Amino acid sequence: MKKFPLWRPVRSELLAYQSLWFWVCGRDKGVESGGIPIRASGGSLVLPVAFGIATVVEIAVLHLLIPWMWLSAILAVLSVWSLLALLGYLAVHRVHPHFVTDSRFVVRQSGKVVVSIDRTLISSARCSRRYGDTAPALEGGRLVLPNLDGTNIDVVLKQPIPARLPSMIPRYRRSGSVDRLSLYVDEPADLVTALSNVVNTEK
Repeated sequence: MKKFPLWRPVRSELLAYQSLWFWVCGRDKGVESGGIPIRASGGSLVLPVAFGIATVVEIAVLHLLIPWMWLSAILAVLSVWSLLALLGYLAVHRVHPHFVTDSRFVVRQSGKVVVSIDRTLISSARCSRRYGDTAPALEGGRLVLPNLDGTNIDVVLKQPIPARLPSMIPRYRRSGSVDRLSLYVDEPADLVTALSNVVNTEK
């Protein structure tokens, strides 16, 4: 059995905190010069907001129920740390958006490039609502990167290209060739327009 490297969760947590700092500063990471960020953050704050409210309530309740100040303080610190960790992992997604350049469409997940597409290989891009998938997937030649409500844009390629879904846990990683992408983005019509510029000039 392949051993799980102990440094991997440490590196992931450091990336989360670094990304949180970039988010606070309103900056993106890894978007090429001249690239247009394509954000996919709709609905992503629901869980952190709910968790944040629960954390505040939890700290107040613990302060009232636990008679030992030192234990109450430790539990409060752990609660705040868990909230910061959650915000950090959310920030990784937020500050590493997809982006479009003059020549490429780069799709990212969890801070890593999933697929980098030469724009001349794009056959079509259109708004299309799909509700069936709510988790990232790579199967049957299709890459799916949804939010909790599914995807809202389909991209079809002229030929298969390699793609890789990242995961901190090796057995959950996926790789293969794809010629179709179904994504959720905040402004699907804007992405369709950007990608269709190349498609239309070739027709």
